[in-house]
Amino acid sequence: MVACGLLLLAACRREPTSDAPSWQGAVVFAPHLPATPYPYSALNFPQSWLDDPALALFSGFGGDIEVTDAGATLGRVLFHDTRLSVDNSVSCGSCHRQSRAFADDVAGSTGVSGIPLARNTPGLFNLQYQRRLFWDMRVVGLENQVLQPIGHPDEMGMDLGALVDKLADTPYYPQLFEDAFGDAEVNLDRIMDALVQFLSCIRTYQSRYDAGLANDFADFTESELLGKDVFFNGSTRCNQCHSGLNFFSTQPTINGLENDYAAAGDGGIGDLTGNAADDGRFKTVSLRNVGLTAPYMHDGRFATLREVVDFYSDNIEPHPHLDERLSEAGMGPSGQAPYLLDLNEAEREGLVAFLHTLTDTAIVADPIFGSPF
Repeated sequence: MVACGLLLLAACRREPTSDAPSWQGAVVFAPHLPATPYPYSALNFPQSWLDDPALALFSGFGGDIEVTDAGATLGRVLFHDTRLSVDNSVSCGSCHRQSRAFADDVAGSTGVSGIPLARNTPGLFNLQYQRRLFWDMRVVGLENQVLQPIGHPDEMGMDLGALVDKLADTPYYPQLFEDAFGDAEVNLDRIMDALVQFLSCIRTYQSRYDAGLANDFADFTESELLGKDVFFNGSTRCNQCHSGLNFFSTQPTINGLENDYAAAGDGGIGDLTGNAADDGRFKTVSLRNVGLTAPYMHDGRFATLREVVDFYSDNIEPHPHLDERLSEAGMGPSGQAPYLLDLNEAEREGLVAFLHTLTDTAIVADPIFGSPF
């Protein structure tokens, strides 16, 4: 088994030769792992989620990969290991930070290239209910997504073929792969499988809002109760796009940030399809943990939740394909004049306060998801 504690594996270092891979000769630290693996296989959503008919329509999007304690343990190590990047400087967890609900606190994360990414890093949780990934929803299935950031030249920059050899040559991985899969072979399918297992275990459902569902919101402040009413009262239509227990939608939207998204630099799905009706159409993300995932929107343009609320209240731009729920009529064809909520100060502050009740403090502190290094 991999030793617990931080170990300098000096005995496993090799002197690099002129034709040796760049990772040989690097100092290698083993991960801290518990003697008995964390019980990942026992994790699940609460019964209220499992019984919810709307969520049942979207469950199972994580594919048919079975979660095992050893497999998710390997996935946790892979997720937080900087050795998955070409220069050993960036891990998946470098940009998807546990303290930020596995998002980042900058508009564009910076990987091995040193060039900030054009799109904001989204949070990673409740992936069971997400079939299409990335802001432009270009990938179907988590199993088809997890290796892409590793190979992306601006993110982790690692040649995927070389990654297999690199991990096989890392002292602590052969035993981890053997524990997870029955033998020590390292291959891309197994790397993908383990990462999917770990990521599918990151589930968030323990917020003050969830407690409020059980006690009729007895612990909410006056401002939070006002904000809850604003969110759900129907006239604001907040819960038409961010609906249900997961506060999300599987449908991408054009939300009126720009008159012409492509001209502004990012046409979203429209850049993939070439269809004008998709100009600026982006994924609708869950509002769970939204108090931790600033900055906001696909490009991180808004630093605070108050800025987001003010935008939807007053500043939605006209667009030929603006989502009808953001238009004056609220139904019918897209592209109608924007709907101005014109919220008062108490309603704006209340809405911000309510959104903070969606924060799950458990997942940001639970060592089961944290870095083992």
